[in-house]
Amino acid sequence: MAIRLCTRAERGSDTRAYPIQDRIRYVNVSDKVNSVEGVDRTGRRLAMTAIDSTPPETSRRGRTRERLLDAAYDVFAETGVHSASVEQICERAGFSRGAFYSNFSTKEELFFALMERENGARVTALVEQMDRTIPRVVSADEPLTAETLAVVILDFLQGPATDNRRWCVVESEFELLALRDPRIAPQYRDFRAGFDASLVQIVHGALRQVRREFSLEPTTAVRLLVAGYDDAVKQSILEDESEAESLERLRTTLTAIVLAISSADA
Repeated sequence: MAIRLCTRAERGSDTRAYPIQDRIRYVNVSDKVNSVEGVDRTGRRLAMTAIDSTPPETSRRGRTRERLLDAAYDVFAETGVHSASVEQICERAGFSRGAFYSNFSTKEELFFALMERENGARVTALVEQMDRTIPRVVSADEPLTAETLAVVILDFLQGPATDNRRWCVVESEFELLALRDPRIAPQYRDFRAGFDASLVQIVHGALRQVRREFSLEPTTAVRLLVAGYDDAVKQSILEDESEAESLERLRTTLTAIVLAISSADA
């Protein structure tokens, strides 16, 4: 539904305050408009005007939502989901509580939206990385080895280098919430199932490029891959490794796991 507010001139001399829905132009909404020109239920005429179906408010709302998600990402990583408050998130984003609650009903809803966004971004990144890497290797007449495949998967799993620690902490928060609260467990299971299904398809396609196939049940295989990655990241953080040391640990770990969960085509 496309809407815009009437001007005072359009309202005529009636300047009394009245509900916002009575001051809105309705387009193609039969229960609000009685004629082509339009008459609302109080008798005021509404001139019909062709307007943009995507009002500026929509894009502003989207930007507000993204800033809240960005702020929540930082706050959740710093304090944990349980300790984080709506006020902290709003302050970090530079918005009021009203802006928060116009986008999210609860802190938990925001957290689920954040996880969905970040997970989707990582899946998209892996697909794009595969699309870039595999044609380049094939065109160079060089075999795409399991070691190369592991590096590509590493690029996907870790995201930006500066985001590694933050993502590890926030993802762990989701698992802890699900373990503590049975009401959250279903959302976590759905999150993992969706992620695993995406990763199975992507890794399966990549393995075919190196003439390998899963030697384990596919979902089990990718869960081992992600678990090995998560453990390597945590160890790198705890041991305060340099970025180069961390990348080498992850590359070595993922290469070993890729070789362990797959076998050469017969």
